[in-house]
Amino acid sequence: MQGLLAVGLSLSLGAHAATDVDNLAKDFEAQKKRIEDAEIKQRQILSALYQLNKKIKKIVTEKGELSQQRAFLEVNVRTLTQKVDDLDQRSKSQRALLAERLRAIYKLGGASMARFLFSSTSSASLERNLKIMGIVASRDLELIKNYSRDLQDLQNKRRTLAGRLESLKGVEVKIVAQEKQLRREQDLKGKILDGIRKNKLFAMNKIHGLREKSLQYNIEDAGLFDLLFKPSFADQKGELPHPLQGVITQKFGLMKGEEHPYTLSHKGIFISAAKGSPIKSIFEGRVSYVGELPGFGTTLIVDHGDHYYSVYSHAQEVKVSTGDEITQSQVIAVVGEAPQESSPGLYFEIRHFSEPYDPQQWMKGL
Repeated sequence: MQGLLAVGLSLSLGAHAATDVDNLAKDFEAQKKRIEDAEIKQRQILSALYQLNKKIKKIVTEKGELSQQRAFLEVNVRTLTQKVDDLDQRSKSQRALLAERLRAIYKLGGASMARFLFSSTSSASLERNLKIMGIVASRDLELIKNYSRDLQDLQNKRRTLAGRLESLKGVEVKIVAQEKQLRREQDLKGKILDGIRKNKLFAMNKIHGLREKSLQYNIEDAGLFDLLFKPSFADQKGELPHPLQGVITQKFGLMKGEEHPYTLSHKGIFISAAKGSPIKSIFEGRVSYVGELPGFGTTLIVDHGDHYYSVYSHAQEVKVSTGDEITQSQVIAVVGEAPQESSPGLYFEIRHFSEPYDPQQWMKGL
């Protein structure tokens, strides 16, 4: 096509001027391709950043939960340590008491012990004295055994909790390392994204410069003139006409339902209007789809170039077919029934690639 344009230009501008304009057109196309490639890379980086953010959020949550568990275990370990120390001290005191009694019994040994035992006035009294000594000794011994058993049990529990605590600390170290790695990746991709956006801005400025430069030539070729000066869909952001005259009853984005506690994500808007109201294309393009979609009824999708699309649902009396080239504000259908809505109207979306955009930011006066 460029070759044919160049032939036509050579007749009106001269060979040299035609070559300059032809090169200018090629450079213009190259810059548009550069912008398109940048947008694709930008989407890829944004998708990767979204996944990284999800992973970081998950890791931060896990780290918070582990931190709570670690704090709980540390409190339990300190409590058990205090109990072990207290029980150990009581065991030592009981051992010291028993030792003191044994020393006292030893000192009372021989004649003194015999006098204590046989000072009883009867065999019943003697038996009682022997039992008293046995009970005292056995109770002391049992207390010491109980202390030792409880002490061992507490020490085992403390070792178990300490082991779990060390394990948690190890997991925390790994999670912190993972978080640092993910944040490094996030920073790197953020820098790449900045570079892509700068390249995109550079290409857009270059296109603006090429348009300015082309003004010095008397371009009569309509195709080349449209290539250089015809506004793109993106250029019309905030200036696009409404697809339908009506009232917006459902906005774009996250909305909490009035009759239920759920938050719903709306990828488009719903414009309420009388049944049969005309639906118009918001920009020129090519009809890429006409058909039924579950929950959306008859739906039309228009390709506006540069991977921009507009979507029109709950339509009837469709006036175009797939593949048709249409103009801005051309009537493509009329409003039909919208069973899932409270009134007839149009469900409308704007998408770039597969990413939904808020239509109200693109249309004039909304």
